[in-house]
Amino acid sequence: MFHPAVSRFVACRIPLVAWALLLVAPVLRAQNGPVAPPLPGVPYTLKPDLSEPGETRGLRCISAKPFPVPSGSEIISIPGGDFETDGKIPAGWDAQKGQVVAADDAPQGKAYYKIEAIQGTTLRTPRIPAKPGRPYFLSLWLKCPAEHYAVVTFTSEERLPSTSVDTCYIPGTGNQWKRVGIYFWMPVPAKTVQFHISPRGEPEQPGQYICVDDLQLRSASNEEMAGAYEAERSHLPPYNVAPRPGDGRNLALSVAKWEGKAGIPGKPYVIWGIGSSWTAAQEEGYGLIYDIQKNFPHAPPIEYHAHDGAGTPWSYAGDWVKQFVGAEQPDLIFTYTVGTPEGLDAMLTEIRKHTTADIIVPSIHFRPTDSMTPDNIENGYVSWAEIREICEKHHAEFVEHRRDLAEYFKVSGLKPDDLLIDHVHQNQHGRIRVWDDVMKHITDPKQFTYDPKSLERAIPVNPPMDTVTEKVTLHGKWIAGNTSVRSAQGGDKITVHFTGNRIDLIGHRTTGGGTAKVLIDGTPAEQAPVFHGNYIRAIPKIYPKKKVSGQPGDTAPQAVNLLNHLIPQSWTITMLDDNGNYEIVGSVTGPDGKGNAAQPFVSNSGQIGIDPEMWRNNVVKNKDQSPGQPPVFGNGTDDKFVFDVDRCAVGWVSFAGDKPDLFSVPLVQNLPNQEHTLEIVTSGDGGVDIESFYVFSPMEK
Repeated sequence: MFHPAVSRFVACRIPLVAWALLLVAPVLRAQNGPVAPPLPGVPYTLKPDLSEPGETRGLRCISAKPFPVPSGSEIISIPGGDFETDGKIPAGWDAQKGQVVAADDAPQGKAYYKIEAIQGTTLRTPRIPAKPGRPYFLSLWLKCPAEHYAVVTFTSEERLPSTSVDTCYIPGTGNQWKRVGIYFWMPVPAKTVQFHISPRGEPEQPGQYICVDDLQLRSASNEEMAGAYEAERSHLPPYNVAPRPGDGRNLALSVAKWEGKAGIPGKPYVIWGIGSSWTAAQEEGYGLIYDIQKNFPHAPPIEYHAHDGAGTPWSYAGDWVKQFVGAEQPDLIFTYTVGTPEGLDAMLTEIRKHTTADIIVPSIHFRPTDSMTPDNIENGYVSWAEIREICEKHHAEFVEHRRDLAEYFKVSGLKPDDLLIDHVHQNQHGRIRVWDDVMKHITDPKQFTYDPKSLERAIPVNPPMDTVTEKVTLHGKWIAGNTSVRSAQGGDKITVHFTGNRIDLIGHRTTGGGTAKVLIDGTPAEQAPVFHGNYIRAIPKIYPKKKVSGQPGDTAPQAVNLLNHLIPQSWTITMLDDNGNYEIVGSVTGPDGKGNAAQPFVSNSGQIGIDPEMWRNNVVKNKDQSPGQPPVFGNGTDDKFVFDVDRCAVGWVSFAGDKPDLFSVPLVQNLPNQEHTLEIVTSGDGGVDIESFYVFSPMEK
């Protein structure tokens, strides 16, 4: 089921501003009040003078001496990171056109690595295992004449390559050894991290080199990471992050979870970022994690997942919700992209009909060519007035990023390009300002547009709940505890009548725990007709075939329709030619029909439907194509697309554990959002201890 993931395409994500933009003065807390220019009418200087003595701190750091290692830090080995390897390139490193140099002036030991500062040379560490969902600090000795590309990439062993790239520059150090440090957040579900240096162009003078020594990686604390982020923000002009009246009013369920008033005990708060390369430029989502933890210090652990595609509009992001994001039942969906109002409406409808996730939709930043007139502010890319109305209709939290940036530029004297890496995508400055505007909505406005209990609610069993929408009935000899009920004999039953599309069980594991059978609407749950798919992985034979930009998954079906008589299995779509014809084969069903990427399709067994509107770049509109020429299909012979269909219900629950433990398990998901009956029947093979149930009822039926 799993495969080594491929790192995201990063060429469009390399910053084109100086490393100096990412380095900051000594730590100061970012200003949260009304903004004011440093000097009226004087543009803010973005590049501090790094030739001055002393240290700079932020998410990127530079020093003349090693950085301190806080007590409790976990040191992670980078094999060969000291280059004391007898003149050989360390095993597992990708080092093109460079050499290990023995020298007495090495900042550590007697050797360092040296590459000429020209295109085509590179230095890439091995993939280093690290724990996801926590901060780290990477540091190295560096000597080079000018700034160059550097990236920190994260890779996953999961089938969905939801990896991230943390882009940065290595600074010019005036050809003196300096210690450079990089803070980063290890995203979920990444398993490894890798550091890569690549010269960004030809040097101003020949014979210039990049020298590296003593790479070290260690864990960082949440407090240390937050301090680095605050220091990074303090380098920038002041920015108003104070909430306005009404901000946050569509985040009722999230606020309840951040305040500990809702949610399943022990479950992390899960965020999915979906959209285009603008969403990708928000990287591992740390700014949003920081915002939540800063404003709600008792929030549960936070996971940020992301998936993006080149130029992905709202419509295709909505297909991802349908195909695999919704199956994760996220707590929040963040999308930073554009598209048509109809595409946004379809995406929000998909989210609201099948999940209980809150939604954040910011307006998009400016390009250098934008005039920033009132009309441009309100209608650049799309009519933002229409987008506001659609967000309000679906109780999505709309973020006035475009309006706030226009005011920011007016006050600070900055230009749109100061916040961009390549005239299109956000640099670190621009990334922070997106999160700053989102921060205004990470608040408790006290009045919300909906009741969080209408979406998710606990169903207690002791005493048994009995309301209009939920009712618990105990059958047999259940023994009441403080808040739970227990049984050690077979045949005892709990019946739960509920309204929603998913129900979880919360119980206690014990060393003498037994099992219980699960039935839904009178059917054993392992036979329930509830299914979900997962990410459709593109396996191109030759890519790109038609010079289509982006990743292979950008020229592929983004979703399929799960129809009738479904059987859990893996499916493979194989292109038969260059004219859009394909065959679909199930691992259990076998060959199940042939279709064309430009035509609606239903498999012979009736299990799988493929809508051509969900197939991105199925037919490529070539601007150089003459009228009357045959269509050009984005995929070619032997391109493959693989996905799974799984039953999302469990037939049995085990209450056995090595030690007493509170646990939760989704019993049935993806039900029709209506009334259902759940039954839990004890087997008599050990103790069954049930605390409560937890039901999900999406907002739109």
